[in-house]
Amino acid sequence: MSQTRDIRGQVLVGVIMLLLVLLIIVPALVQWVQLETKQSVQNQKTEVAFNLAQAAVERGMWKAKSSVAIWQQLVLSGTPVAGYNFDATYTDVPGGSYRIKISRVVGVGVSSSVVIVGEGRDNQTQQTQAISTVFQNQAVYGPLMASQGAVMNMGMCPLWGPIMSQGNIYLADDVTAFRYFPRKYAKGDVSSNDSVNYPRDVTWPNPPNTDGIEWWSNYQYVPEVPILDFATLRAQANATHTLNVYGCATSTSYSVPGTTYTAVGPAPWDTRRQFATNSPGSAPVYTGAPHCGNIGANDSLHFSASCNHPQGACKDPNNSYTWYYDGDLTLGGDQYYAMTYTGATTAIGLRGTLIVRGNLTLDATGDYDYTNNVPVNAAAEMNRLTYGTYDTSAIGEYPADYGMNQTTALWHFGTDSSNFPGSAIHGWKNTVGVRGFTYVGKNLSITTNGFMDFNGAVWVNGSVTSNGASLDSFCGIYYDDTIQLPTLNVVLVRKSWQKVPASSVAWP
Repeated sequence: MSQTRDIRGQVLVGVIMLLLVLLIIVPALVQWVQLETKQSVQNQKTEVAFNLAQAAVERGMWKAKSSVAIWQQLVLSGTPVAGYNFDATYTDVPGGSYRIKISRVVGVGVSSSVVIVGEGRDNQTQQTQAISTVFQNQAVYGPLMASQGAVMNMGMCPLWGPIMSQGNIYLADDVTAFRYFPRKYAKGDVSSNDSVNYPRDVTWPNPPNTDGIEWWSNYQYVPEVPILDFATLRAQANATHTLNVYGCATSTSYSVPGTTYTAVGPAPWDTRRQFATNSPGSAPVYTGAPHCGNIGANDSLHFSASCNHPQGACKDPNNSYTWYYDGDLTLGGDQYYAMTYTGATTAIGLRGTLIVRGNLTLDATGDYDYTNNVPVNAAAEMNRLTYGTYDTSAIGEYPADYGMNQTTALWHFGTDSSNFPGSAIHGWKNTVGVRGFTYVGKNLSITTNGFMDFNGAVWVNGSVTSNGASLDSFCGIYYDDTIQLPTLNVVLVRKSWQKVPASSVAWP
C-alpha cells in the first residue's frame, strides 16, 4: 500500500513540475508568436511598399520612353514632366500609393541618361520604400542584335558586349555552345544544341533562370529593339553619293570575274580584276581595271573620301558615311592578287553606317588599321571564356584582356594581337572590314573568303549562313558602345539599380 502511495506521490511531483515548466514556457511561446506575427506583418507591409516603389519605377520608365519629344524634354532641356516630379500620387496598385521623380543625369558621358526614383507607401502603416534606377537611351546596346529571337552560329562571334533578345537565344552548333561569352539575356529561353555537354537553361521555364555568370532567361529588362529612321538614313546616303553605289555607279553592264559572262546593270562592289586565263597550278592573269576602283569621274564621285574606299590611300579615316542599299549587296575583294602582284591590299574598309535592305554577302576580308576605344564593361562579358575555362590574371587571353576582370582602354585593330578563347592560334589579329553599325534586312551569307571582322554592331533580320566557319574561321563583332543612330523610338537600357532612403519632400 505504501508503495502505491509512493508511486502516486512521484506522479504528482512530475505533474507539478510539468505544470511549472508549462507556466514558464507558454508565456514565452505566446510572446514569441506575438513578436513573430508582428514581424511578419511588418515584413508584409515592407514588401507592399517595396512592390509599390518598383511599380513607380516601371511607370516612370514607360513615361520616359513614351515619345522622343518627352525624352528630349527630360534630357536636353532638363524640364520635369508633370506628374513625374514628386508632384502627383498614384493609387492604381492595390495596397498603397506611389510617386515618381524623373531627372536627367548630369556628368561626362551620361548626356543620354535619366535617373528614375520610385517611392511606394503602404496604406495601413504609411511605411515608405524607395528605389533609384538609372536608364540610358542606347539604340545599339550589344554587338549582335535581332528583331525577335537570336540564333547564333559559328560564323559570327560577338565580343565586348552582351547579347539581348526579346525572344529566345539559341546556340545552334557546338562551336558557339562551347564559347561561354559574351553574357546572354533573353525574355525567353537561353538554350544550346547540346544540353548535355554545353548546357544553358535546362529547366525552362522553371527556375533557376540564370547561372549568375553567362546567361539569364526570363529577364524582364531586355530593352526594346530600336526603330531605325530609314528615311533619314537614306537621305544621308543620298547627300554623300553613297546611296545604291556599286563598283561603277553609272555602268550598264559588267563582266563577271572568272567567266566570259556579261551581266546587265551596275557592277557589283567587287575589287577583283578581270582575268583572261587561269591555268591549273598557276596564278590567274588579271587584265583590265578593278570593278570598283577609285578611278574616273563615275567612281570618284561617290567615293570622294578615299579613306572609305577599299582601295583608298589611307587606313585611318576621319570621315564617316551612311552607306545605304535598297537591294542586295556583295562586298568582295581579292587579297591574293593584291598581296602577290601589287604588295598592297584591296580588301574591304568602310567606316560609318551600312544599311542593306536586302541580302548581304561577305566575300572579302578587311584590312583596316586604326585605334578605337574598348567598352568600359567589356571584361564583364568574359568572366567565363569556354566550357571549362575562366578569366584569370594572365594578360591576352582574349582581345584587349589586361588581367582578371580588366581590359585595356584602347585597341589597335589590325596591329594588336592576342589569344582567342578555345583556339590553338596565338597572336590573333583583327581584320576589320566595317567600322560602325551594319543592318541587314534579309539574310547574311559569308563565303570562305569573307571572314572579315566588324567593330561596332551587326543587326541581321534573317538567317546567317557561312561556308567553312569553324573555331578558327569566323567574323568577329567587336562591340562599340559609342554608336549613335537616328531612331523613331527611345530605347532604355538599365545601367544601375539600388534601394535609397525615402525623400524628405512632402507627398502631394
